[in-house]
Amino acid sequence: MLPALIDVIIVVLLIGTLVYAYILDRRVRNLMLTLREMGPMVGEFSNAVEQSTKSVEDLRSLSTVARRVEPPVKKTRQAMVDREQVKEPAMPEPVKVRKQVRGQTSVPGKSDLVRTFFDITKERKE
Repeated sequence: MLPALIDVIIVVLLIGTLVYAYILDRRVRNLMLTLREMGPMVGEFSNAVEQSTKSVEDLRSLSTVARRVEPPVKKTRQAMVDREQVKEPAMPEPVKVRKQVRGQTSVPGKSDLVRTFFDITKERKE
């Protein structure tokens, strides 16, 4: 009687494993289909993020250059008096770089990473 009970338990566990594997397989296939459909959109988004990052870096470098350039000084006596009487506005504070969040990593070449991911999934499908 005991060996028959163990056999039944093993069969039930095997059936449960097969059902779980079938459900998991369906979910993975749906995920891969969705990822394949989203591939071009994710690639475009990644390119846009890289372009905006580059634009922000360019603006930062331009702002530092603009801060270093001093306006031309008038050499007349009246201009010197006017300049002493009127205080020039203070230079704005430099842009503070945000600290990186713990656990967050910066990935250079994100668009290449995304493209590689989708190329690998296409190769696996074929």
